[in-house]
Amino acid sequence: MEYSKYQVKRGDTLESIAEKYQMTGKELLAFHNSHSPVTQQFFGDYLPIHINTVIIPPQKNKEEKRNIDHTAFEQKNRYRTEQLNITRIEDDVKTYSQLKKEYEVKVNLSQHWVQVKLCDFFYEFNPPGLSRVFDFVSEIDYIRNDCLVEIDKLGRFSKIADKNKLKKNWEQFKKNKLNEIEFVKVIKQTKPQEYVKLIQEGDFQFSDQYNDEKDYNRDLFYLTLLDRYLYNADENMEREEYTYQSQLFPDVLVPMTVRYDVLKKEEDLVTIRKVWETVQSEELLEKVTKGYEKYHQPLIKYKFSEYKLDMRNLFTYNLKTRTLEKAELSIIENIENNIKSECIFNLKRLNNGG
Repeated sequence: MEYSKYQVKRGDTLESIAEKYQMTGKELLAFHNSHSPVTQQFFGDYLPIHINTVIIPPQKNKEEKRNIDHTAFEQKNRYRTEQLNITRIEDDVKTYSQLKKEYEVKVNLSQHWVQVKLCDFFYEFNPPGLSRVFDFVSEIDYIRNDCLVEIDKLGRFSKIADKNKLKKNWEQFKKNKLNEIEFVKVIKQTKPQEYVKLIQEGDFQFSDQYNDEKDYNRDLFYLTLLDRYLYNADENMEREEYTYQSQLFPDVLVPMTVRYDVLKKEEDLVTIRKVWETVQSEELLEKVTKGYEKYHQPLIKYKFSEYKLDMRNLFTYNLKTRTLEKAELSIIENIENNIKSECIFNLKRLNNGG
């Protein structure tokens, strides 16, 4: 069997080395010890001090690189998105943000792959102080949106197929650019513990242990772009279940059902309305009531009234090319007469995208 040697560096652990090669510590230990004629054996869940090299099976990384390098994508498109976020308290606008992005998207449905690259990102906030935070957040977005996504048979996000590339880009960002961002400079100088936590959270986000599905399914771009129409042209699609992460209450997950209504068909184009409906329950009511009392009532003063959540997506799809042409997604979440979160997300394919 082909193998290679990894030179142990200061700070390395069995788990950290295994992670570089998409293995568990136990798998790496077993492989290393099975090649003991080449190097010394060791036992337990840690690296002995006397071990200078570790035997690595390079096939895993080679296989990933081979698949990605030789992929023949069936189509290539460019999309522009615009997202407006508004928070109102008693109908008065308290916060406002506008995010504009441009993506390059390549699709290979036969391999169940979608390659995404964020090309441009512009943002504006009121109050403007939030822009400093997004100077950091936008850099993370460029890293996480330069990826190869594996999709499932319903066209939905399944996993990141080239996670090692994202890890490498994060490490390069930490080394070359992170500490030049003004927001990070301030945190590092005034709140060193928060700075350490920031680094640790980034390391975890780009590790194999992180739940990517949670983040990417919540991202409005992927929620809109990746849908069952990629593989299914049936007009009578069954309802689905969906869980929405509340924007008003960070501890609340809202259970919903999703239905599809075909509004219009013109040759290869179909216009569809996708509607999310909240699954009401005493448990949900109790959670949002407690969330309102904890996060918002101290400022607003008025008691909890009525919780409403409305999500709708209108999109036009080309059934022949399996291409999303345009879409508009609206999310309105509110405690009646007290506080409201509004999000309008628009997506359009550029004519020169291919």
